[in-house]
Amino acid sequence: MRTNVLWPAGALALAGEAVVHVQQYLALFHEVRWIGPLFLANAVACAVVIAGLGHRRMRDLAALAGVGISAVALASLIVSYGEGLFGWQEAGFRPIVELTVIFELAAVVLLSAALAAAASSPPRLSTG
Repeated sequence: MRTNVLWPAGALALAGEAVVHVQQYLALFHEVRWIGPLFLANAVACAVVIAGLGHRRMRDLAALAGVGISAVALASLIVSYGEGLFGWQEAGFRPIVELTVIFELAAVVLLSAALAAAASSPPRLSTG
């Protein structure tokens, strides 16, 4: 798969992740200390990464950040099902949680693939 498809697909996955986090903040987590602000921070971080993916010079760093953001979000969700995270313990696998997992996994896979494809392709020569 070519990187010119992977970058926007990864950005789309991050956008989905951000939208779900904002929706869940408004619906449920706005009253939960620590977790609510972290949901908003995730959405803002995703937006910054999406902007970075749009700039060729920042693309690799932005993709790496996107992988990290989504991986940490997934790990945090897993922890919240166990001992809990910052006082919040998730119960049940609601449809919105399923959607979140899909977006976060997609972001990790797509952006990692884009980074791998970019690293294995020959560098472009600039004419200017």
